[in-house]
Amino acid sequence: MITARIVKTAFRGLGRNKLRTFLMMIGVVIGVLALTLVVSAALGAQKRVMERVRKFGLDSLMVTAVSGAERGSPSASGQPTTTLKIEDATALKDEIPAVVDVAPFNRRSQSEVKFEERSATVGVFGVTPSWAPVWDWDVKAGDFISDEDMDLLARVAVIGETARRELFGTADPIGETVRVGNVPFEIKGIMQDRGTSPGGGDMDNRIYIPLSTFMRRVANVDHLWGIKVRLGSVKDIDPAVESVQAVLRERHRIAPGLPDDFTVRKPDEVKEMAEEVAGTFNLFLIVVAGISLIAGGVVVSNIMLISVNERRKEIGLRKAVGAGRRHIMLQFLLESTVVTLAGGVVGILLGAAGAWLMGVLTQLPTTLSWQSVALGVAFSSLVGLIAGLQPARRAAAMQPIDALRS
Repeated sequence: MITARIVKTAFRGLGRNKLRTFLMMIGVVIGVLALTLVVSAALGAQKRVMERVRKFGLDSLMVTAVSGAERGSPSASGQPTTTLKIEDATALKDEIPAVVDVAPFNRRSQSEVKFEERSATVGVFGVTPSWAPVWDWDVKAGDFISDEDMDLLARVAVIGETARRELFGTADPIGETVRVGNVPFEIKGIMQDRGTSPGGGDMDNRIYIPLSTFMRRVANVDHLWGIKVRLGSVKDIDPAVESVQAVLRERHRIAPGLPDDFTVRKPDEVKEMAEEVAGTFNLFLIVVAGISLIAGGVVVSNIMLISVNERRKEIGLRKAVGAGRRHIMLQFLLESTVVTLAGGVVGILLGAAGAWLMGVLTQLPTTLSWQSVALGVAFSSLVGLIAGLQPARRAAAMQPIDALRS
């Protein structure tokens, strides 16, 4: 009965001061809104990371011509070498039983490609026909690079969707001719949409040409940038890494004790790299959400203190007719918690709408889950309890006579 009366009094107090109640809510709404967006973006980032790992292949390895590379993009860490050859790719497939297929390739990450008066900066990849099955990635229109294209050093290309859109707009590019540097290439196919790479790049902003043509007519090199290795099973990854290292060290005549002149990446390393890319963004959002919640708590606490001073006679009268310290504390704690909890609910609803809108506008995956709702409710309630504690103590400590005289 007493508890019901306290609850009724708390709600009556909030109802009498609607503007004050709204001002207390707004800070929490912003904080929980930010928190909901953070959790949604973080869960979406996890989903995106796993999508990138799946694109790389859970049963795959990547051998790159970089010595001493650690985390991050292989092109940005370690020293590039010229010792990785096409013959190395053949040896890996022939000598290691766990290897199902290999896809040697070379690349230029920033190349100007022209079509008539249009130009675009795209990645140019020299690949073999095995690229499609090894990456599980084929054309959606036209044909991929063939063995005949390799043998003839053909000037043909397969274009990604982003590059196609920038160079051709809505027109069909198949049969048209683009120029990579000064070399003309006829478009023979359009790749399936792939999205973002494990390193964060646009995998659709690429053009693929025969590896032989790339090495002879475009780059004039005899070495590779990398070899994608497809294994028979995920269980083969760790022993396959050791086998790949052993084969390549022997072929490159690397003496015991000397470092590799190549780098072998496993799917879990690709996952770490992708998580690192997404982590910076998530950390920024977490800081923003934390600051917003703290600011909301400060606002609630200050307004509650003002409310206590303005309601001294009410507090004195209640204590004079028998209300104890515990009853007064409970009333003010209940008021602050109800306000912040209501603000939390509004923040969750706005956050859900914001997450959906962010996904639509940025094309980034966002996931609203029970974690978002639970954290919003928990943090808004916690903010209310903490912010209302000092005002509640001050109200409970008032002496009835002093409060009624004021």
